[in-house]
Amino acid sequence: MSLHSLRQFISFYRQAITKYQLHSPFVFDLAHAVLDDNRWYYAFRDVEYLRGLMRASDTPIVLTDYGTGAGNAPMLEKQTTVGRIARRAASSRRQGQRLFRLVSWAAPKTVLELGTSLGIGTMYLASAARQAQVRTLEGCADCAAVARTNLEQMQLIRTEVIVGPFAETLQPTLQQLQQLDFVFIDGNHREKPTLTYFETCLPFAHPNTVFVFDDIYGSAGMTTAWQKVQQHPKVTLTVDFFDLSLAFINPDFREKQHLCVVPAAWKPWKFL
Repeated sequence: MSLHSLRQFISFYRQAITKYQLHSPFVFDLAHAVLDDNRWYYAFRDVEYLRGLMRASDTPIVLTDYGTGAGNAPMLEKQTTVGRIARRAASSRRQGQRLFRLVSWAAPKTVLELGTSLGIGTMYLASAARQAQVRTLEGCADCAAVARTNLEQMQLIRTEVIVGPFAETLQPTLQQLQQLDFVFIDGNHREKPTLTYFETCLPFAHPNTVFVFDDIYGSAGMTTAWQKVQQHPKVTLTVDFFDLSLAFINPDFREKQHLCVVPAAWKPWKFL
């Protein structure tokens, strides 16, 4: 954990409350479903089995990263292995299971993910909404190929991996879906692109759309992006779980609220 992340965690820790301190029935149900529902699902076993195979894999892969460059030109293209990516860049088990529970709670008909990588988070998302249309965008063709293989093994046939820089693939995907029920922004972890993706998706959202952001405490720029999302005039509620951060645009939430919520029996050191 970086010094910035540690400082942000201390700030989060000071503000954090459990579901028992919440006044909103909506947020109470959300926190209970995502943080305090400990039911186990077969999908957890299946995803983690595939993660284990990938972590042990020496299969070479060319990693194309658009997240550090300007425009659509890849700034980083390097030879690595599936195992290195699975060990260093994939969604954690805890985060994946929270994504699964969050999608189960939201019951979306359309899911959009920005940043597929090897598809671990995608499998958790899609497993919780097997009848939904799931579209996941990935800039690296080799990573997308691995993700497609994983999704096929999980028989997640309604999930489509779309390859290319987000600047080229996001708008056509939005036009195809027309309406967004659930959006997971987990790619190009910088302030300006994150805000651009959020703004681009907003016209396709509705009062019950769930926006989910990853890695908001990974850098000062991402933390600033999250603060700007909180201040956005259309955002009426944000709920921060530290490893996942949620934004809602429902006008029925009359007073803008920003909440940091933790499990009822949480252990702070497990977040570090």
